[in-house]
Amino acid sequence: MSDDPSIQIELLKERLAVVQEISAARSRNLLNLQLGGGAEFEIQEIEREIATTGVSHALSEALEEARARLKNAAAGMAACDAQCAVLERRLEDIDRRIAADR
Repeated sequence: MSDDPSIQIELLKERLAVVQEISAARSRNLLNLQLGGGAEFEIQEIEREIATTGVSHALSEALEEARARLKNAAAGMAACDAQCAVLERRLEDIDRRIAADR
């Protein structure tokens, strides 16, 4: 272990901050997953209604909006996944530095 405990403390603080960032990103990812699932369900319902009653302007707009929400949710999930990958690599680096300092 390093003679300077402040180095270990700083590394542990940095590690905690990264873990919190990962947790926040995963929470956003779960929210996007829920939003995407809701949009997919809505799309299916609108498509069933269109098949039953025919296309109307209101249904067409609702379908377009649901598809946009689904697209936004998917983009949000991809961004969160990319952010998590970067943060997880950073966490691995911090863990290596902590182990090397022991």
